[in-house]
Amino acid sequence: MLIPLYQFILKIKFPQITACSLLSLLCISCSPPPQQGVELNINQIKAASRPGVYNIAGSTNLPDDSGIAVTALRYLSPAHERSLTSQPHTYSILARQIVPVSAGKWQTTLNFWQVATDGSYQEAWQTEAALQNLLQPATSITFIATYEPSAQLPTEQQTIPELQGRLVRFSVDGEEYVQASQTLPITLASGKTAPPKVLPEETNGGWGNRSELDLNASNTTATRPKPIKTNQTNAPLSLAEFLR
Repeated sequence: MLIPLYQFILKIKFPQITACSLLSLLCISCSPPPQQGVELNINQIKAASRPGVYNIAGSTNLPDDSGIAVTALRYLSPAHERSLTSQPHTYSILARQIVPVSAGKWQTTLNFWQVATDGSYQEAWQTEAALQNLLQPATSITFIATYEPSAQLPTEQQTIPELQGRLVRFSVDGEEYVQASQTLPITLASGKTAPPKVLPEETNGGWGNRSELDLNASNTTATRPKPIKTNQTNAPLSLAEFLR
């Protein structure tokens, strides 16, 4: 189609350079617009008023109601490898929340600290006493925002877009996802608070402390159930009732 059009332009005695320019403009106008790449950003990480709690906010061009998994983790290395050049071998997920996108924005609050039985604040990996001596924690926490199309719940309101752009990555299983991350220096948990109250169902496999049961406090008086009031009876009908 373009060749006859080019020949027609030449017939109306336009200069050749002008004809080539017009043809180039027509080709550009007919080509489809390039698809916009997916954007996912962490815009703000701010400590809240409570210890160990952080507010995280970000932006994206993903559709509304898209689920963004926001994770905070601390990398851990073996305690005997204290060299600055050694790479972390594992990590501990301190907190994770899935938040929806609304008008191109998303935000959530993550609580990194847990309360031990003695009231001291700890991170998740510190609840195992043996790990504290075997692992050397990094001095920073990495915040990761991830969008996975395969993890979305399809609804009538939510459309799952085709991922394009520089942020697209692939898992070992070949699943595509988009991810943004930011690392901040954050110290380990410290300080104490009131010890948590241990509920009976949380001890002895849910039986509680059976030594505290008072075996002598038994209720020996039986309570007679209240009679059920009803007009129904299995007595034979009287003559008057037969005549009704």
